[in-house]
Amino acid sequence: MWGLITVRRGHYTARYFRLYSNSMKVKVSVKQGVLVGQREQLANGFQYESFLGVPYAQPPVGELRFRSPLPLDRFPEPELDCSKEGNVSHQRDPFTLEVVGSENCLFLNVYVPKSKSQKPLPVMVWIHGGGFWFGNGNRDYHFPAQLMQEEVIVVTLNYRLGALGFLSLPEAGIYGNAGLKDQRLALQWVQDNIANFNGDPQNVTLFGESAGGASVHLHTYAAHANKLFHKAIMQSGTSNMDWVFQDNASYRARRLGELLEGKNIDKDTQLLEFLQSEAATPLAMLARTLDVLTPEDRRRQLPLAFKPVIEDPSSPDSFISTPILDLMHEKERLSGMPLLMGYNSGEGIFMIVPARRKLELYNEDLARLVPRNLVVKPEAPEALEAAEDLRQFFFNGQDVTVENLVDIFTDYFFNIDLQHAAEIHANCQRNSPLYFYRFDYVGGRNIYKSMFQANDLRGASHGDELFYLFQMSENDAALEPADAEMTKRMCHMWANFAKHGKPSDSWTPVQRQRRSANGELEPFQLDYMLLDRECKMQRNPDGERIDFWRSMYKRYRSKCYAALRAKL
Repeated sequence: MWGLITVRRGHYTARYFRLYSNSMKVKVSVKQGVLVGQREQLANGFQYESFLGVPYAQPPVGELRFRSPLPLDRFPEPELDCSKEGNVSHQRDPFTLEVVGSENCLFLNVYVPKSKSQKPLPVMVWIHGGGFWFGNGNRDYHFPAQLMQEEVIVVTLNYRLGALGFLSLPEAGIYGNAGLKDQRLALQWVQDNIANFNGDPQNVTLFGESAGGASVHLHTYAAHANKLFHKAIMQSGTSNMDWVFQDNASYRARRLGELLEGKNIDKDTQLLEFLQSEAATPLAMLARTLDVLTPEDRRRQLPLAFKPVIEDPSSPDSFISTPILDLMHEKERLSGMPLLMGYNSGEGIFMIVPARRKLELYNEDLARLVPRNLVVKPEAPEALEAAEDLRQFFFNGQDVTVENLVDIFTDYFFNIDLQHAAEIHANCQRNSPLYFYRFDYVGGRNIYKSMFQANDLRGASHGDELFYLFQMSENDAALEPADAEMTKRMCHMWANFAKHGKPSDSWTPVQRQRRSANGELEPFQLDYMLLDRECKMQRNPDGERIDFWRSMYKRYRSKCYAALRAKL
């Protein structure tokens, strides 16, 4: 039978029909016991099996709060009911502002298409985004209906967020990155068990968006790359982006304790004991609070409180202990792993609702949009000089406009670093093919652009491509023809990449920089696939803007406060 689903996000309301089919129970044995899932059917008759809410670790509660996850030896019962999804990570919903989820959140979902093939199927493991403080992998946003029809198994997962996932107190034995280690343990679960679902553990693609994309990028440079997965897709997120890592991690942890009224705590061990004794809800409420940030961090955009850290090399169970740019420059570190990465043409639209209210603020203080690694502080004379360069280039020396502000946001938060990651990869990982894209399609499924009330602006918003890879319901029948075609085309490319390491025959990989006849390096050329109503290969996305940023970095390079973070 059919039921009407109404989904509300902010001021945007979307209505979808969902198919409630008469499902059959199906059992699969894994190392931890027996899963009891369901055999289901889409509106078009396509059949698949789902196993929802599968625990992949021990509940990270009590003494395990903030710590690395521990594997689950056995399920609590001989046959585990997998007809319902597990808890999402404890978090403050960015739309309703309510605290939702649970600290006991380490669950994954497995979607298995009914296939005529006797060969093991490729596997795609999805890591959701959300700035490391909100989001989940459940089917209300990440139902892989079309991907399954490409005959790939899809696994989605939840991991710890906010302080619960990324608090760092090394002196107390909390080394950080618990959320990333959750993801790693989920990948290990896939390696151990996916063959029992007719999945190929030797053909696993890790893919994610925004903070999920940055997480995927971090996984590619971790020790388990090429062991737990073999291909990687990064959508609107790489780990060299300025918003990914947290500075002053111990300061943030102490400020969190103070905000929870943990007064007069001198030792980190005492602070840890206090934070582990607190209820999870206040921790979730403060996951994005600006009060744990330094004044300089509060002035910047994307003020994300708890994020990944560079761990001490001597820490046990380390996930990353070397600055990411150092790893990216290591020759052939990726051992031939194929990568796919890209961004949306209007990424900065996600910042536009508050920006419309603050145009005068940007007019008076454009220095706040000068990249942090360009000059030391936004109050420095060089920052004011750089801000005037921005005004001349983006606004022709006039007042700030919303549309051009979107371009700055797109570059500042995503484009500069993403293109730099592509350039480094092409030059340093020559045996690892890289495919690059720019998503520019605007249709009925650009949910975030509509939600941000930005239909008057050009481009596809941050996150818009997700609704052409995943669905908010099982029913595909209500799609407009152009949207249905875009969904099929994009899912086919992503699945082709998972199967063969190449998204399509016409999509050519990025080439390393060439040298001229006299031995000098020629300018880097970034070949990419434009994903729009017509998909076609082009060169140098947003090239004029990137050339501007190149000139800025060249001009101010000597004034950069951190050489390791120098970009284009």
